[in-house]
Amino acid sequence: MDDDDWISVDQFAPPPPPATPTARPPVGTKCVRCDAIVPVGMAKCPTCLTSVLPGQRTVRIAGGAVRLVFRGGGRHLDVPRGSEIRLGRSSSWAPEASELLADEDTVSAQHATLVHASDGAAWLTEVPQGASNGTRVNDRVLVPGSRIRLRDGDRVELGPEVEFVVRGIAEEPREAAS
Repeated sequence: MDDDDWISVDQFAPPPPPATPTARPPVGTKCVRCDAIVPVGMAKCPTCLTSVLPGQRTVRIAGGAVRLVFRGGGRHLDVPRGSEIRLGRSSSWAPEASELLADEDTVSAQHATLVHASDGAAWLTEVPQGASNGTRVNDRVLVPGSRIRLRDGDRVELGPEVEFVVRGIAEEPREAAS
């Protein structure tokens, strides 16, 4: 091949710049309590009902009930003031909760009880004989038969796979200054 076979190029055009990906609008933000995605425009986490708006903390449930918001799927149980609910897989021992927990192998048939007192306090007790996989409140292991006072936003684990967040408990009254 000699130089006469070459075609002259009068102008060299650089390749076009790579296309920049278009930025997607944000889908939402992560909840500070449970890490679920809170879609843009929502004021509360759909999983644990934590407010994403500044200055709002306690979620009030109609009728003064305490709401147990289970992780995933929007499942919850409401416990009216002055009542008790049993948490477990046994339909005869825990009729309200067993429908939600029946397929949860890590939850005992008779796991724990939650009492929502008439004064608004809520107390959780693991059954005295103990639950097979234990109960935790905010990573603190419960001693079977001993009760613990719950507060709004507490995270409760019934064994290693079932978790709920407690909502609707009013803050405790402050002591009057003397």
